[in-house]
Amino acid sequence: MRSPGGPHDDCLRTRGTILKKLENGLHEAALPNGKRVICHFSKELAAAPPELTEDTVVMLELSPFDLDRGRISKVLP
Repeated sequence: MRSPGGPHDDCLRTRGTILKKLENGLHEAALPNGKRVICHFSKELAAAPPELTEDTVVMLELSPFDLDRGRISKVLP
């Protein structure tokens, strides 16, 4: 059983590059293979959302069941 607020062990983690900001707190990001996904902030980041600009590199978590949507878990340097 997963602990509340703990790491999501059943997701796929990858880097993504922010392409543009969409409405309602969503962003479009490109994966390393060029695939585009729609993503949102994780619960932790949504409390104090960072300002993401074009070309910002982020860590994404993708569900193995829906590879078109992701969660931004952190901003990478």
